[in-house]
Amino acid sequence: MADDGAFELDENVLEGIAQLISGDDLSPHYRRSFEIEKFFKAAGLPVGEFEGYRREWTLEQLRAWRHDPAAMRRVVCRLADPREYIGEKDTLSAVVAELNKLLALEGFQVIYQAGRPVIAAGNQVADRISAPSVAELSVSIAEIVNDEAFGHQLRHRLDEAYACWRSGAPTAALIMLGSLLEGVLYDVALATRADGPAPSDNLQALIEKARNERWIAKDVAEYADVLRNHRNLVHPRKQWKQEYEPEDDSVRIAWNVVVAALNDLAAFRRPT
Repeated sequence: MADDGAFELDENVLEGIAQLISGDDLSPHYRRSFEIEKFFKAAGLPVGEFEGYRREWTLEQLRAWRHDPAAMRRVVCRLADPREYIGEKDTLSAVVAELNKLLALEGFQVIYQAGRPVIAAGNQVADRISAPSVAELSVSIAEIVNDEAFGHQLRHRLDEAYACWRSGAPTAALIMLGSLLEGVLYDVALATRADGPAPSDNLQALIEKARNERWIAKDVAEYADVLRNHRNLVHPRKQWKQEYEPEDDSVRIAWNVVVAALNDLAAFRRPT
């Protein structure tokens, strides 16, 4: 975590944060005047009675606390707090993405620890998996696998998993995501073997190989083991015995695991 004493933001960054707090028709989230007052109070900052235009009043409050690093830290963390966007996960994801673009100009970023936002130095690795935002695929699957047709097939499977998730079918989404990860890892294992027999297509063995060969980061490998267990829900009796009903958060984490693995694999396969 970054030092409190170093957390002082430029005027232009403050203006951008004021815009994110107040919002307009083009912003990820719009707050009415009483909601802006409520926001600052939730951040632990005493503010006066609202007066004037929303964005200008918000910026005025930020300027008043600008030289208090602890206060500014509370404001920024509240802006990225999931409790501000209950039932609006897409909104939270969009707000955090815009907020991190602004903070990056100052060398900071918001990351999540135990589900709560904290401010870290910009070069610290964010928790890609458990963050409440939805990870974005930064590469084409065709860049990872060796067969173009297979790459298209896997991309369709990823799209179908997302459609299942958003349609309220979490079990189907988890099964699709697990099978996608298995297919990609098997293709990479097959392409990178030197001699000997073909690699196992067992997902557990593939995850272990990916971890040992450092194709994917350690955090991704650890969560991939969880996804592997979820993928086994394809067996109805197993799900019945475990008395397990997947929820939205389970799919979000599984999605972030798969996307993070794909991004890592693309970096591994890309020539240096």
